[in-house]
Amino acid sequence: MRATMDDVRHAYRLFLGREPDEHGLESHARLVESGIETTDLARGFFGTREFIATTGCLVKVERGEPPHAINRLHCQACTRHQIESAEFLYWAGRLGERPGGLHRKVWEWCFITQALWERGKLGPSSRGLGFAVGVEPLTPMFANLGCDILATDLDHESAAQAGWVASNQHADGAEQLNLRGLCSPEDFTRHVRFRNVDMNHIQKDLRGFDFLWSSCALEHLGSLAHGMDFVVNAMDCLAPGGVAVHTTEINCDSDEHTIETGGSVIYRKRDLLALADRLRGFGYEVEPMDFHLGDTAADAHIDDAPYTTTHLKLRIGPYASTSFGLIVTRPRAKS
Repeated sequence: MRATMDDVRHAYRLFLGREPDEHGLESHARLVESGIETTDLARGFFGTREFIATTGCLVKVERGEPPHAINRLHCQACTRHQIESAEFLYWAGRLGERPGGLHRKVWEWCFITQALWERGKLGPSSRGLGFAVGVEPLTPMFANLGCDILATDLDHESAAQAGWVASNQHADGAEQLNLRGLCSPEDFTRHVRFRNVDMNHIQKDLRGFDFLWSSCALEHLGSLAHGMDFVVNAMDCLAPGGVAVHTTEINCDSDEHTIETGGSVIYRKRDLLALADRLRGFGYEVEPMDFHLGDTAADAHIDDAPYTTTHLKLRIGPYASTSFGLIVTRPRAKS
């Protein structure tokens, strides 16, 4: 893929941690005009004295294995620092996204994947349950890793009424889930099943899964209470030792006022803390809660329509919002 000047600016931020200087832009503009590929552009940054002085020489990652994270993920908010971490860059590439792209949806997918990987849930014969999967790339990615996945979404009529069909965010069947080609057709057919499920009314036969996930879906269930009920009720779907990972909206402006009902609600810090207490009250293990919202210019930017390439936070109604990840484990039975 040929590089653009947007790729150049992004490379400066990603690899050198700063905005490009005038001289650097001029020299890279000539490379872009010559038709340089994005991979060659990146290699050029890897070899600079500035990159080596601040980061060191790159160590080759073994094929098929993500970088080893120094710290396991907590329940936490989307930040630029994390989306540009080695492990998130790795998963973004595996998911067919541009590594380091400053978009919160990519952060959500990487967060879910890394959280499950750290906890040993992504591998052959591991059973996963995805809620409201739409056309996200997680199902084929997990199937490619050998997991057996039941992908679910609303029935077509309900999804159309909610506007998900018109916005191309709904799946009617498994054939819509591997559009990026992240899994071979043979493995996808072997490992993936599809079923209609209403997150407000989870069928009681959905049991015994090793992991489950949802990506910014629980805030669309009609109210703050409905979303929190879903998180609690979904834990019944897990086998002992199973892990649930969800992402949702967090209010960056207020811990008092928010949108509590409707098609898109926004959780406050106090709502998420109350949910964690409720889950622990049922005996589930919730990772520590980290409400740091980031401290870079990209973290401070609130994106409004028409949206830009810096989309870590956006405005929903009167409030700035970003994504927040939850990690909950069903303990193994005591011997």
